[in-house]
Amino acid sequence: MGRRRVLSAVLTCLAVAAVSDAQDERFPNTKSLGRAAVEYRDDTIHLVAAFYYSQQSHDSRWLLIEAAVSTEERMSMSRAAFRLITPDGEEIVLAEQAQFSRDSNRTRPLLQNARTTRHAVESYIRRRNFTEPLRFFTVPFGPVVQDEFVVDKDRVVHGDLFFIAPTGLWEDGTYSLIVEQNGVRAAVPIILE
Repeated sequence: MGRRRVLSAVLTCLAVAAVSDAQDERFPNTKSLGRAAVEYRDDTIHLVAAFYYSQQSHDSRWLLIEAAVSTEERMSMSRAAFRLITPDGEEIVLAEQAQFSRDSNRTRPLLQNARTTRHAVESYIRRRNFTEPLRFFTVPFGPVVQDEFVVDKDRVVHGDLFFIAPTGLWEDGTYSLIVEQNGVRAAVPIILE
């Protein structure tokens, strides 16, 4: 009996390692920062994403991902640079501010419920002199929405990204958050349970 348990434990460890290796191949230059936070870093871009609230509370049409971005070279990034790839390969673009405002009966409670799980994603990007809020979305009577921002080796931008489920709800699985602009690309796993 003892040998079977040992063999079972070894096989389980090998299976977990194989899944981790496959994950690493899909998401190079990434590392986990916790249960629902991940970092991508290479010679051109640094991205941190946290999805603590949405990881287990994704039964709404809205998905919230907190993000911080910085680059080595000065670059302007637009909202079109952000997209989400579903586990079955469908591409979902960032929601529009008009959609976010129109659906305030869902987005307002989402923001309120997520307050207890907020994560200071900008704190993981060190050696930057200036941090600026990412304002792709705003609540009614909030700050002005911006459709692009500038990042470089001295500047980090951080804030909320919102996506709408095409089917009305988010299935469990591993999604890919992609940031891509001017030949610079980062991809991190967003795991919904």
